[in-house]
Amino acid sequence: MLRIKTFALGPMATNCYLVWNEEKIGYLFDCGGTNVERLETYIKTNSIQLKYIILTHGHGDHISGLKLLVNKYPEAEVYIGKEEQEFFTNPEYNLAHYIDGRVFVYEGNYKTIKEGDIIGEFKVIDSPGHTVGSKCFYAKESKMLISGDTMFKNSFGRYDMPTSSGESLFKSLKKLCDTLPDDTVVYSGHTEDTTIGEERKFLKTIGLF
Repeated sequence: MLRIKTFALGPMATNCYLVWNEEKIGYLFDCGGTNVERLETYIKTNSIQLKYIILTHGHGDHISGLKLLVNKYPEAEVYIGKEEQEFFTNPEYNLAHYIDGRVFVYEGNYKTIKEGDIIGEFKVIDSPGHTVGSKCFYAKESKMLISGDTMFKNSFGRYDMPTSSGESLFKSLKKLCDTLPDDTVVYSGHTEDTTIGEERKFLKTIGLF
């Protein structure tokens, strides 16, 4: 079974998740700021090999610490949705300058991902809406979903920003609720964890589907 620890990074205290397996192979989902000292200490203290840096989407509060971590862990592979590549170089897409006052550009190595791809123990789920290339990551055996800003506890991501779409977001939420088991634990970008079952009830209550 996978283990998980949350780190609040960046000016928006974005939930960034360190996940690791019994072999101490580590995944980091999102890296929203440069205040990574606790994260680095935890990785070192627990002898975790950070193999994957996985981005749920390309907004600055989820990617601003990327360059720092790539320099610290050059062996880690970086993944982002195929549709999100421009977020690495376009400030009007990643919005980092609105979040922390700095322009963010990443020109390092990375791999793009799409629906159905497998990264270690996680399966990629396309979940557009908050951004055009937002992704969720599902570990079936561990009953774990990393949802980024697609699904929150009794809420969901904004859809009034560049490349956003409310119609796409609502379809993505329904897709998650229709395909994942009720006891799947959902780890979101900005709220406490929840479950698919709880969010299915909430979304029905508000008449989303």
